[in-house]
Amino acid sequence: MYVLGFNCYVFNSAAVLLRDGVPVAAAQQERFDRNRHTGEFPKDAIAYCLAQEGIGLKDVDHVAFHWRPFHDFHRRLGQIARGMPASLRFWNSHGGRWWNMIRAPEDLRRHFPEATKQRPRFWRVRHHLCHGSSAFFCAPFDEAAILTVDGSGEMATTTLAHGRGSEIETLGEVYFPHSLGYLYVSLTHYLGFKPDSDEYKVMALSALGQPTFRKDFEEIVTLEGEGSFRLDLDYFGFQHGIRDPWVSPRFIERFGPLRRRGEPLEQRHYDIAFALQKRVEDVVLHLARGLKARTGSRNLAYAGGVALNSVLNTRLREELGFDEVFVQPGANDAGTALGAALYVWRHHLKQDTRCDFRSAALGPAFPDEACQAALAGRPHEVLGEEALLERTAKALAAGKVVGWFQGRMEFGPRALGHRSILADPRPAEMKDRINAKVKHREGFRPFAPAVPLEEASTFFDSTRPSPFMLYVVPIREAWVDRLAAVAHVDGTARLQTVEREVDPLFWGLLRAFEKESGVPVILNTSFNVMGEPIVCTPEDAVACYDGTGIDALALGPCWVEKPE
Repeated sequence: MYVLGFNCYVFNSAAVLLRDGVPVAAAQQERFDRNRHTGEFPKDAIAYCLAQEGIGLKDVDHVAFHWRPFHDFHRRLGQIARGMPASLRFWNSHGGRWWNMIRAPEDLRRHFPEATKQRPRFWRVRHHLCHGSSAFFCAPFDEAAILTVDGSGEMATTTLAHGRGSEIETLGEVYFPHSLGYLYVSLTHYLGFKPDSDEYKVMALSALGQPTFRKDFEEIVTLEGEGSFRLDLDYFGFQHGIRDPWVSPRFIERFGPLRRRGEPLEQRHYDIAFALQKRVEDVVLHLARGLKARTGSRNLAYAGGVALNSVLNTRLREELGFDEVFVQPGANDAGTALGAALYVWRHHLKQDTRCDFRSAALGPAFPDEACQAALAGRPHEVLGEEALLERTAKALAAGKVVGWFQGRMEFGPRALGHRSILADPRPAEMKDRINAKVKHREGFRPFAPAVPLEEASTFFDSTRPSPFMLYVVPIREAWVDRLAAVAHVDGTARLQTVEREVDPLFWGLLRAFEKESGVPVILNTSFNVMGEPIVCTPEDAVACYDGTGIDALALGPCWVEKPE
């Protein structure tokens, strides 16, 4: 039985296909249309999922969508009424999105005419229920506290729930405009970055700050009861549909003028980012602590855009006493396509097949012939697997930056060794070189290390798996200076652990690099430049290689290298 899930009309449109409850294909629309974070209808992502299985939409039994437009609609109307006339601006800016949500089945039939009103059956699932399902039904446990934190769904911005078997019970919600997601987005814009896109830059920026404004943010975001919080809305304008700036004149009066994109960063900006990050951590730990007390659960399934904050994730895992904390790699809105499909499979269809989500490699792969065709007209070598690993490892050890395009593309915002740019993690200057000449991005941005799981504790103060690069861990003191290109200013790193049985090729490359360097650790960053999606096709990879300071490209079995 096939269940197709998809999301769109907000951000990070995606599609996921389940066969008998197991994901067999998943991809984001941005990878195909090259429009980063696009919210457009995911026609290409859906087409890929179907093609991966060699089926048409007529062969799909159920379609699941990530939104119920009329759920909590009375709350939305009440919020607009209380805030009139300013709140009408918010409605005007979101009314088109709401109408598109209603028309989703018609859009599906327009792009895929083989679909009818009768088949496949169309289900609408609440947005936060999709987020929660994407984590809980993929997790390696049958019972868990479930926490969802994002900008907002139909009206909820935070949902506390309890999952048991195939059922998810909602225990409490926080409603718009009190939103940690919108708080982070608002400050992203205030600090001169692109909202709903560059929040991870603010997280990186926070590592350079001091607690100057810590108390200020405790006043702006207050904790309430057991598992709730409130924003002081006098400091914000987003609830009225104001987007430039997202904050109010009162915020600017208290913290200073906005930083416009490209302007110099000052210590004030670092300190504001620090205070923001710490307050969001405080609030989410407060929510999770209350949820743990209410459910008595030893497990936490966590989802929503805020769940991509790896510094926060580490505190959830290390400080609250949960035995397991699970975050799936597409924790942002892309993951609601997965959650919608899984909720239909588990809840509506009463199926108990669990999803063993150990690998994010669910996107398209390309045959060797396609890789060779993308390099037509330029000298290149075609190598066997062992020779390719050796050539790549030698190039990395010699200080070269390598584009690594292998197998199926990853689902979610992180490159995990299939669509990656790789480098030697040891020299400190490698970080600046890749930021400036390869990624074309800000110099304060850090990079992540990949390491075989069985070797992780040698270099990092952690024994837990981190396959999706969603946790930050301390580098062992003896290795901080020796892994300088991946060390954060506080001596930590956003770790990716690699298991041989899950990803044998990338694991093999780590071991090949160990033979050349003595260290089974490689700097791993996404195969793209700032502002563009991760590459999808061989042609995308070649274009990125040509337009950047990448020294060599391992494109499937093909090896091409720029002159010295």
